[in-house]
Amino acid sequence: MRIFHLISLMFFLVFSLSFSGTGAQAQVDPFVNGSFETGNFTGWTVVQEPGSAGSWFVYSGDVAPISPHFVLPPPVGVFAAISDQLESSSQVLYQDIDVPAGLSSECSVIIYYENFAEEFVTAPDLSYTTQPNQQARIDIMDPSAGDFDVGAGVLLNIFQTNPGDPISLGYTTINFDLSQFAGTNVRFRVAEVDTLNYFLFAIDYVRCGTRDVTRPIPTLGEWGMIAMAGALGLAGLIFARRRRVRAA
Repeated sequence: MRIFHLISLMFFLVFSLSFSGTGAQAQVDPFVNGSFETGNFTGWTVVQEPGSAGSWFVYSGDVAPISPHFVLPPPVGVFAAISDQLESSSQVLYQDIDVPAGLSSECSVIIYYENFAEEFVTAPDLSYTTQPNQQARIDIMDPSAGDFDVGAGVLLNIFQTNPGDPISLGYTTINFDLSQFAGTNVRFRVAEVDTLNYFLFAIDYVRCGTRDVTRPIPTLGEWGMIAMAGALGLAGLIFARRRRVRAA
């Protein structure tokens, strides 16, 4: 009976520790409305270059917001964000975020594009007045930098189209890590410019999963293995002891 109580106590302590340990791992996503499921740009800022004939839009379904094209529907939920235009254009979509201190911030964004120009041209700026210029990029920026900056204000490039890239890309997950910016405020910027033909560039499900890096904690599965090993060890001792008693 004592052995039974000891085993029960051991399981209780192990699982109590496991749940308290997992609770210490913070789940803090710094992005607001990262899936655009509000149906608008709550939490985001849209900037158009003066004179631009395009913009960013929140869309649903399989039809582009203003141009006569079919597009892939959003991969997560009902809405996603997409650039669209009627003539040459340049536009930026961004959100300033506070990266949690003391945490590892592993992030991702799902991207999709259709380039009807059938080629990419990476000009030295993001202006539609620079001819030719057909590109898209995603950057982590210094919030004090200019909206269309491609110089010192770019802290980390996450994605960029380049000459020779496929002209069409289905929704694809891009992973990035913001751990190096822990405890600071940075800008997540998406830029698109087109001077050759329509270029639809979309993003969805922008998010970060953060975890505490100050004290590694076994997962619930690892605690379960520990508990199982302990229980089997105690069961073996009980079995061996009973055999000795019977043999005597």
